Amino acid sequence: MNSLYMPKDSFIHSLDPRTKMIFVAFVVLSSFILNDPALQLLFLVALFPLVVISKLVKPYLISIQFLLLFAVLIMTVHGIYNPIGVTPVFEIGGLTFKYESMVYASVMSFRILVIGTAAVLFVMSTHPSDMAAALVKWKVPHSFAFILLSTFQIIPIIAREAKIVMEAQQARCLDVKGNLIQRVKNLVPIFAPLFIITFMKVHQLSYVLECRAFSREGNKTSLRDTKIGSRDYAFLFGITLFLAFEIYLRLYMSGSLNLTTDALLTYSLFGTWVVFGFMIVKFVFKRIQLYVGGLADAR
Repeated sequence: MNSLYMPKDSFIHSLDPRTKMIFVAFVVLSSFILNDPALQLLFLVALFPLVVISKLVKPYLISIQFLLLFAVLIMTVHGIYNPIGVTPVFEIGGLTFKYESMVYASVMSFRILVIGTAAVLFVMSTHPSDMAAALVKWKVPHSFAFILLSTFQIIPIIAREAKIVMEAQQARCLDVKGNLIQRVKNLVPIFAPLFIITFMKVHQLSYVLECRAFSREGNKTSLRDTKIGSRDYAFLFGITLFLAFEIYLRLYMSGSLNLTTDALLTYSLFGTWVVFGFMIVKFVFKRIQLYVGGLADAR
């Protein structure tokens, strides 16, 4: 399938795409309502059971690694150099982490992770055709729904074609596993055929659309149908209550409720460093395995 959708038999997969769109909007809104790092961290932890329920734990952990890298950079750089910082928290090697800077960095980092979690859940649990059909039921123009559908499908197509082109170039003795400078130089003979293949596929898609009368006026039909059921209403009711609780915290308890402490900020920063270090070790270990395997094949 040419999409990031992963079919599973789960509660999240069974929800209507419109319900999941509202859920993503709720998560984005909540990430801005909750300005306390401790509350945002609790919100991030509260989203993880949904990942478990959707049976997407492994692909989620793989997908979220890139966002974790951003979180490490934001928490480290802002914690040291953000000019809003006044109160010192701790010092490492002459670099001082300040409380106000770490609060700002933690809010930004947790916000990225929270929104990223909701986005990964939505993309991996929603069939693109279902999403397009749901948008049409919301009176969204069919052409716009198709553009959105194509956007979700083109990314894995390009990734797959890039892998094929790279393997073909390797078969022609192109070194794509050398040092960093050499690998950058060798990207040119990979990008050229990849661009050509991409334009060819877009050209073929235009023919397919015309053969299926895409530009014809009138009502459109879809092979897949979506319908909001009792599960969707229960889920929407739950997130509505949660949103009301967040607004109550923001309006009436923001002054008295302050869960963020120096220890929480410090442990959050060290936690991101530990996770990042684990990712680096895992990457180096895989590279060593490939290198040792290549030496063994050469012998």
